[in-house]
Amino acid sequence: MKKLIRPIGTVALFLTLLALNSTDMNVLCADGSMPHESFALEEVGEQQTRAAEPMLAMRHISHEDFKHSVANPRQYNIDGFITAGVVPHHVTAATLISGFFSQAAAFADCYDLVIILAPNHEGDLANVVLSYRDWDVGDGVFTHWGFVDSLMEAHGINTAISHHHMEADHAASILIPYIHHYLPDTKVAPVLISRSLSFDGTVNLFNWMLNWIDESGKNVLLVASIDFSHFLTAQEAMQRDLVTANAIANRDFLLIHSLNYHYLDSAASMIIFLKYLDSLGVPVQIIDHTDATEFLGPGLDETTSYKVIVGARTYSNSH
Repeated sequence: MKKLIRPIGTVALFLTLLALNSTDMNVLCADGSMPHESFALEEVGEQQTRAAEPMLAMRHISHEDFKHSVANPRQYNIDGFITAGVVPHHVTAATLISGFFSQAAAFADCYDLVIILAPNHEGDLANVVLSYRDWDVGDGVFTHWGFVDSLMEAHGINTAISHHHMEADHAASILIPYIHHYLPDTKVAPVLISRSLSFDGTVNLFNWMLNWIDESGKNVLLVASIDFSHFLTAQEAMQRDLVTANAIANRDFLLIHSLNYHYLDSAASMIIFLKYLDSLGVPVQIIDHTDATEFLGPGLDETTSYKVIVGARTYSNSH
């Protein structure tokens, strides 16, 4: 199990997170190897300079909703090592989030880092918004400062640091307690992406990220936090979701980039997710598709639709 030598700040929420069952140590990682131990000493110097920073608070899911979702995770049967996934970011669909991460938990000791791609719902400040602060949940979820610093220095990518945006936007922060619960001691790197990011800018961000992962040697779980059709009836949402599903299947990246919030709320996150799996030769599987009426009842004037999409590498196609 990875251990971090790092100061722990005050914890305000989720002090009584449910204990995670022991991970099956017979699982294999993406390359077919056994889970490794990482002592994560590389950022000790930075800890001294940033340790006094306040941690980011958990604002977007109650303790009760979280406990209910991890006690009732959606049941999925995913074959292979989970390399990447798409999950919702609405509390309404929290059992879908827990369902995905409960499957990833089988490989908890393999992951060094979870990169979260999510929409910047405010859409302001910069094309890419980051924060180097850690998260105040349980005994702490720690941000990978090296990733943040490198992306801030990346050529041709409009970036900004905003702890306020990262904390206030639910798109990335709602996933943090699930990472704490199911993937303990794994660092995170949340990235908020504006809808104003151009298609070329999206490709540039993907190329930078892929190069960073390759050079870092990190075993990364890439998670795109995306909700799909918004502000439509359930029937209209299903029709729009079919358009999106066809674009995903056909890898029509330009079409995906053109789709608005009636189809999905982070086209850039979806494009990067797909390109990442394609670069690894890992197939895309849509394993769940529903909308808010399942949880809130029929007859809603407006709904939001949700999908869980995974890329799982079987050992036969591992590098």
